[in-house]
Amino acid sequence: MNHYVIIGGGIAGTSAAEQLRKLDPTSEITILSNEQHPLYSRVLLPHYVVGKVPRERVFLKKMDWYTEQNIHLAYQEVTRIDTAQNQVEVASGATYTYTKLLIAGGGILRRMPFQNHEQVYHLQTIEDADRVRKLMDDNEDGALKTGLIGGGFIAMEFAEFFATRNWPVHLFLRDQQFFSRTFDQESSDYLEEHFANHGVTTHKGLTISALEGDVVKTHENGAFTIDALAAGIGIKSDFSWAKEAGVDVDRGIKTNEFLETNVPNVYSAGDCAQYLDTNAGRHRSVGTWMNAQMQGRHVAKVMIGDRTSFDLVSSYATHVLGIDIIAIGDAEKDAADQLIARDYDDGRTLLMIRDNRVVGASIINHNADRAPLTQLIKDRIDISKNFDELKDPSFELKTLLG
Repeated sequence: MNHYVIIGGGIAGTSAAEQLRKLDPTSEITILSNEQHPLYSRVLLPHYVVGKVPRERVFLKKMDWYTEQNIHLAYQEVTRIDTAQNQVEVASGATYTYTKLLIAGGGILRRMPFQNHEQVYHLQTIEDADRVRKLMDDNEDGALKTGLIGGGFIAMEFAEFFATRNWPVHLFLRDQQFFSRTFDQESSDYLEEHFANHGVTTHKGLTISALEGDVVKTHENGAFTIDALAAGIGIKSDFSWAKEAGVDVDRGIKTNEFLETNVPNVYSAGDCAQYLDTNAGRHRSVGTWMNAQMQGRHVAKVMIGDRTSFDLVSSYATHVLGIDIIAIGDAEKDAADQLIARDYDDGRTLLMIRDNRVVGASIINHNADRAPLTQLIKDRIDISKNFDELKDPSFELKTLLG
C-alpha cells in the first residue's frame, strides 16, 4: 500500500491529497503542516479584513473533511528528510515513512529588525488578517497615519485598506519602481500618479532602518510619524533540510516539467516549486493561488504514474483603488529579449518578448488584453513580423490568433 507524505497544508498540498484520494482510494495520506489550521484561503483574507466575508468562510476545509477522506493532518514542522530510508523527521522527533513524498510548503515572512513591533502589520496568515481586521474595526471613525513597505501585490492590498478609509499613507519603496520585476519605469509612474490621486505618498529609494515608538526611521536619515506600519515585502523559503538530503534547491525546489525533483519519488508543487515552465522555456517559481492549486492536482496524477508535463499560463490579478493590475505568464522583464509597451487612454500593457514569442505581460487597467495574451503565450505564436503593429494600441491582439 502506498503512503504519500505531503509537506505543506496549503492549497497545493491539500489539492494533491484530495486528488490522490480519488486516484488511490486505499493509500495512506499524511499532510504535515506548520500552521495550526485546516486549509484556508489566502485569497479571501483581504475580503475578510474589510468585512465582505465572515471568518468562517475563509476556511475551505473543516477537520471533518480530513477524517471523511481518511487523510491524516498533522501539525508538525519538518526538520529533516532521509531519502535513502524514505523518511521525514519533524520537530517533535516523530518520523514518517513514505512511498512518495511531495514538498508543497510555502514560505515565511522576510525578516525586518522590527518584525514583531506591535504597530507592524502583515497579511500572510489568518492570524495576520485578524490583527489587521481589528485595526480597521477599532479605528472605523479614526484618521490613522499609516506607513506601507513594499511595491508588490500584498502592498496593494494594504494600500486599498488604508486609502479607502482616507487615512494618509506613506509608501516606502526600496527601489525606484512598483513591481520592479514586472513593470518598467513608465508603468510604475502610471501607478504612482494614480496612488497620489488617492492620498498615497510614494517615497522611492528609501530603506526603513528602525521603528521607535511611532517614528519610522530610514537609512537615508528620514523620519515619519505613523500609527500603523504595514509590511508587504513578500516571503522567503528555507529548504535547507531538502538541500541537505540531496534535493536540488535554487530559489525554490527545482523540478522538471513533470514536477519531479532530481531525487526519485520526491516531487514538488506550489509556491515552493521552481519548475520547468514549458511555455516560458525556463525554470520559474510562481506564487499564485491558481498555479498552486493546479500544480497540486497535476502532481498527484504524476505520483500515481500518469506522467504528463504541467502546462499552465499562470496569471495573477488584483484590484486597487479603482484599477486592475494583472501579471500573465513569465512576466519577469529582465528575462525578456525585448519589451513592447501598449499605451491606452485607460491603462498600459507591457509585453515580454523572448525568442520572437510573447512569454509574459503586465497589465494596468486594460483587462481586455488578458485573454488574447494568455492564448498567445499558450499557442507560442511567432510574432516576429508584428513587432511594429504590437506597439500600436489600436492593433487588436486577437488578430494574431488566427
